[in-house]
Amino acid sequence: MPPHADSQLEERILKAAQRLWKVHGPASLTLRAVAREAGTTTPTVYKRFGNKQALHKALAERVRSQLNEQLFASKSLEEVCRRYLAFVQQNPHEYRLLLHAWSDVFHPELPRPGRAWLMQQFANRFGGDAEDYALVAYALIMLSHGAATVLSIPGDEIARKELEENFLKIADRLIAHNEVLAD
Repeated sequence: MPPHADSQLEERILKAAQRLWKVHGPASLTLRAVAREAGTTTPTVYKRFGNKQALHKALAERVRSQLNEQLFASKSLEEVCRRYLAFVQQNPHEYRLLLHAWSDVFHPELPRPGRAWLMQQFANRFGGDAEDYALVAYALIMLSHGAATVLSIPGDEIARKELEENFLKIADRLIAHNEVLAD
């Protein structure tokens, strides 16, 4: 009887990789460690992902999807900013993983569901077409990313609080006065 393919193998590998990355950061993400954590072999991980970079890319896509899921549940544009920071503070290692795949967020030929969703939220709230809000969406994404990048690094709690408070004030004003960047 031939062996049956494990339909959940790729998911197990990605979950294992995410657990290792979340707890120990990038140094822990070796294909051998991932294989051991997933209950499989190193050659099997290589067969599914090819190399460590491909595993990083798949893991970054998974984390971006989880972040988008959190953001898409927001009831307001202001809540999006707060959820973004909360995700980063709860998942600092995973957020830093996204830094390696930043071009996927900005590449015009790749799907950008977060950007499209954000632009549509502006249009829903302020009227007009979603495309009218491309610049303000980019501004909010870049502002959020800048604050999140700093907050994903351990540091002085007083400075972190100051950064978070000012980010939220600036983001709220940008949302309220989006017309300065709307087309």
